[in-house]
Amino acid sequence: MKTRIFLCYTRQVSPQSPFRFNLAADEQIVIFQTPEGYFAVENRCPHAGAYLHEGHIEHNILTCPWHGWRFDLESGQSLTEYWARLKTYPLQIVEDKIFLIREEYS
Repeated sequence: MKTRIFLCYTRQVSPQSPFRFNLAADEQIVIFQTPEGYFAVENRCPHAGAYLHEGHIEHNILTCPWHGWRFDLESGQSLTEYWARLKTYPLQIVEDKIFLIREEYS
């Protein structure tokens, strides 16, 4: 079963200002807006733990602010190290609301 979690309104996210959301006590996600759409990924770089909301976006590529590691926002795959990947989160846009789609398992 899939559930939707309301994250924010589209107006709260811009290319210059990503939106952070605490999903759990130890799980923060960040939503980026690019010309290709909205993308949600974990807000920590797997290399050294930098907050990725402070990174630089060019098209769908996120560059970590600390050491320049690069990630594809759509897949989460690192373009710097083949073994590194960000956790990605599926989104649904309904009118002006952004929802996270979660798969519930019984």
